[in-house]
Amino acid sequence: MDRDAKNMWAIAANTGAVGLEISLAIGIGYFGGRYLDGKLGSAPWLAWIGFAAGVGAGVKALIRVVRTYRKSLENDTTDGPKQP
Repeated sequence: MDRDAKNMWAIAANTGAVGLEISLAIGIGYFGGRYLDGKLGSAPWLAWIGFAAGVGAGVKALIRVVRTYRKSLENDTTDGPKQP
């Protein structure tokens, strides 16, 4: 497999995994907060805090993927013209 194809598959894998990562982060944060609310009797505050932490983790994952994609685009443009 040539270098361009490997790069394309790596970008597709990172981009595809970010949706799952975002949904898991939000779900774990929210349901973890609900669990702690049940144990500590602080409902609904910890569920909301867990939800917000999950959204923050999801945004961080999205920013990481965008930076990786941007860096790969910069590397492609600095390589110069390709010889056939």
